[in-house]
Amino acid sequence: MPPCPGHRPRYKKIFGEILVLSVQISLSTNSSGDLYPRKRKGSTSDDKQSSTELDAMLQHHHNMQEKLAEEMLRLTQNLKNNTLAAQNVIKQDNQTLTQSLKLADQNFEKLKTESDRLEQHAKKSVNWLLWIMLIFVCCTFISMILFIRLFPRLR
Repeated sequence: MPPCPGHRPRYKKIFGEILVLSVQISLSTNSSGDLYPRKRKGSTSDDKQSSTELDAMLQHHHNMQEKLAEEMLRLTQNLKNNTLAAQNVIKQDNQTLTQSLKLADQNFEKLKTESDRLEQHAKKSVNWLLWIMLIFVCCTFISMILFIRLFPRLR
């Protein structure tokens, strides 16, 4: 997994230092492991100084590897935590979706039942009370017209 964009400069710096150290170590040693092979064996103080420098470089290289390993471990733990959190969120979303589907099915069934009732009500013959009220209104209208015709207005 590539590091996140905020950590790239730090990783480039660390990897660059590791690369420089490994090149320095490979250039400063030969196949027999001696430092500076053209120098004579008689100069032991230079050998001791260069071996301490080499030890310091190796220690620094080891420390850099440790830091990198710790950083990778931390990032891996963060990734694991984020993955578990995402998994929990997805499970909750699935449960919510399942409940919503159940409610939608129940609402569909209720709507179907009410639609059937409405259809039956529409097909049913007109209510008798409605007929009686209609006849009453017509009779009242006719009686008003007759009343006006029979008793004209006096001047």
